[in-house]
Amino acid sequence: MNANVGMINPVYATITTYTPGSAITYGTGAKVAEGVSANVSWEREDGHFYGDDVELDTANGVLGYTVEFEPSGLEDSVRAALLGEVADNEEYGITDDVAPDVGFGYVRKMRKTDATTGKVVYSWEGWWFHKLKFAVTREETRTKERNVAWRVPTLTGTGTGVQLDNTGKLKFAAHKTFTTEAAAISYINAKAGIT
Repeated sequence: MNANVGMINPVYATITTYTPGSAITYGTGAKVAEGVSANVSWEREDGHFYGDDVELDTANGVLGYTVEFEPSGLEDSVRAALLGEVADNEEYGITDDVAPDVGFGYVRKMRKTDATTGKVVYSWEGWWFHKLKFAVTREETRTKERNVAWRVPTLTGTGTGVQLDNTGKLKFAAHKTFTTEAAAISYINAKAGIT
C-alpha cells in the first residue's frame, strides 16, 4: 500500500514565455495558500481498433487534464494573479479577460508499510503541472448558523500539453518522489522560481 495522507505547499508561477520545442519561462512564483485538496482528472483518448471481429489495439494517450484545487482561501492579489482579475484603485475587477497561463504544483505526503520491517514509511511526491488556466465557476456564501461551516472557493484548472524539447512529445506534468518533506518542497519551489 502506498496511500496519500497529506498535501502541502501549493504554488504557482505565471508563464512569461513559451515557444513549442523549448522550455517554459515562468515569472517569480508564490504560494497560493495552504492546500486543502487537489483532484486531478486526466482526459484520455478512447480509441479502439478492430479487425477480424476482434479488438487489435487501443489508444489511451493523455489529451489534457483538469485540476480541482481547494485552497484554505485566496488573498486578493493571489486571486487576481491566478484568475486575471484587474486591480484598480484598491479594488479588483472581474472582466472578460482570459485568465493567464500558469504552472502549478504541490507536494503529496505518502504512507506505506515496509514489507520487510513492518514499519510505516513516509515519502513526499512533488507534482508540477506545466501549463493550465484557473477559473472559479461557483462560490457559495451563506449566513452564520449555529455551527461554523468553512467555505472556500474551488479553483478549476484546465491543463494542456506543452512541447518542452525537440522530441515532439507533449508533456503535461512532472513528478518526483523524495524521502524528506524539505527536499520535495525545494523541488516544487524551484519549478515555480521561488527562492
